[in-house]
Amino acid sequence: MIKQMKWMIAAILLCGTVQSVQAQSDDIKHEIGVSYGGGPLSTWARIGTAIADAIFEPLGGAKYENTSFFGSLSGEYFYHLDPSVGVGAIVCFSQDNDDILIKGQKAGDRTTKFYTFMPAVKWDYLRREHFGMYLKAGAGYSWERVNETYNGMDETSSSGMFNFQVSLLGLEAGSQNLRGFFELGFGEQGVVLAGARYKF
Repeated sequence: MIKQMKWMIAAILLCGTVQSVQAQSDDIKHEIGVSYGGGPLSTWARIGTAIADAIFEPLGGAKYENTSFFGSLSGEYFYHLDPSVGVGAIVCFSQDNDDILIKGQKAGDRTTKFYTFMPAVKWDYLRREHFGMYLKAGAGYSWERVNETYNGMDETSSSGMFNFQVSLLGLEAGSQNLRGFFELGFGEQGVVLAGARYKF
């Protein structure tokens, strides 16, 4: 009896999923979104740099303190190959600021900016008229630009690194065309991010 009930529940859930997939219009091909996230990958990289700075500062190098993190501001676009699968791209901007200390005294400021571009894919595995759940993944490249002003000097350097975003849980709610969304994941868009998207 219990085994039969399990099969019945599974069948009901499957039918509900099929109906929910059909509930959202299949005519929607494009979606554009903007979001803000906390804890982007570039922030974790900067924390690692701060630890290295703390180790080498006693040897006479510069130390960076009073760091402030902007987070990650993102824009994204997806084109739907079918109602469930979209391909597109994500662009991100993040920034942090530090005080430069030399021998314990403030000598200047440092600003680090990251510009990121990532091709991406989105899988809408639950689609209802006013609610959806999805997975999202992207991988690409970040350009880092560092500006340091200290002791009357102004120095700028740049570098790059591989970057990515994997959102294991995505929730969206609203109308068929305009929705707010929330994601949990890891990468340059952040560990936790929220925003809005327009579908057409």
